[in-house]
Amino acid sequence: MNKSIKRLLLIAALTVPVVIIGNSVYAQTKNASKDQDPDPEFIGGKPELQRYLDANLKYPAKAKEAKKEGIVYVSFTVNEQGKITSPKIVRSIGMGCDEEALRLVEEMPNWKPGKEDGVVKALPVVIPIAFRL
Repeated sequence: MNKSIKRLLLIAALTVPVVIIGNSVYAQTKNASKDQDPDPEFIGGKPELQRYLDANLKYPAKAKEAKKEGIVYVSFTVNEQGKITSPKIVRSIGMGCDEEALRLVEEMPNWKPGKEDGVVKALPVVIPIAFRL
């Protein structure tokens, strides 16, 4: 092997670990700042969200007759004012449960908006809504 190829391989061998370590530190720093930004939150937190769902869920008659149970996942955006926009079913169980889950989300009170990079922004949320008999 000639000297220039050896030199090139040596430089590459020394450079790759530096690039990997640098990217790892950048990723950790980026994640650390993201962890400080609060996600959108139902006023009162998860316990209040569960109380709201329990108090307002109306089990669909068709699902009740068929003894249908499961979890519907609903995605939506919490805008800068805390209003819920664009609710969509992410995971369906059918028999009227999807429509009931959307109704619950559309009628929810405003949330506490989240932040990204220290700035209040419209952010996505996904919540599970359980249908249990």
